[in-house]
Amino acid sequence: MYIVTNTVKVKEGFADGFIERFNRIGKIEEKAGFIGLEVLLTAGTTDYEEITIVTRWENKAGFLGWVGSEEFKESHAHRGGVPEFIIENKTTKYEVKVQRKPIIKEVAGS
Repeated sequence: MYIVTNTVKVKEGFADGFIERFNRIGKIEEKAGFIGLEVLLTAGTTDYEEITIVTRWENKAGFLGWVGSEEFKESHAHRGGVPEFIIENKTTKYEVKVQRKPIIKEVAGS
């Protein structure tokens, strides 16, 4: 599995509007290799708000197919440049080396 995070610091009061952009079906859901997306809001920040967008992919090739696509370019085209409410952002890529899942135990009498 391949995971990519984009952590974005925004000015106070802008997180909800920014997060709402991700709360709809988009083109990413149709891309080969896409597993899922989560949007996280960091708790306890002061003077700014921080959002992390997590995308999960079957492999690096799936992610590279997305970022090389016309759909990616369209969805990331900033009209008039980067919005003024964004303070900074950082993208990090991870190759998953170990993954654990819960063990389901049967309950007696089931």
